Amino acid sequence: MKKIKPILLTIACFTLLSFTIKSSSIFQKPLQDIGIIKQSLLKPNQFNKTQKGTWVLLNGQEINKESKLYKLLEENFDLNILTKKDNKYFLPNASGAFIRASNVNGEGKDPDKDRKVGSIQDDLIKIHEHNYWGGTGNKWYKNFNTNGGGNHPSEKNLSNVKTHNSLLGSETRPVNISMYTYIKISN
Repeated sequence: MKKIKPILLTIACFTLLSFTIKSSSIFQKPLQDIGIIKQSLLKPNQFNKTQKGTWVLLNGQEINKESKLYKLLEENFDLNILTKKDNKYFLPNASGAFIRASNVNGEGKDPDKDRKVGSIQDDLIKIHEHNYWGGTGNKWYKNFNTNGGGNHPSEKNLSNVKTHNSLLGSETRPVNISMYTYIKISN
């Protein structure tokens, strides 16, 4: 009898532990990966064949009020991170944009310290300086500066400054790869 009690106690502990692990995973599954973002080379119809749950393009579309993502945001009073128009909420639009990690508690590399998650940050060119020579005759200018400082031509000689259009485009950007961006809204 003395040997049976420790064995029964051990079995009871393992049974309780097993139930605890199973029940905690039961509660996690309904929200598993909701709000997760993935990027892929696959078009939406192909991508959805490879994934579990409901994934949609992160392209500014209206979010379904029945989706788990909507309900989770609503329960936690976080719907304000989405764009609201006419009592409808819309996902962020990542089309053609870079995703930037959010500052945490105002700490991070983003100079806009208190941005909301999901918010858009307009393009910008940081103040900088180029060594530049241009002009006609004896009028040469060095260090043409985007901050208005340095040695730059006076207004009357501004027409003498040359622009190197071969390197210019419609935006300032790093080298990048275009991908489809998806967000999981339901299981």
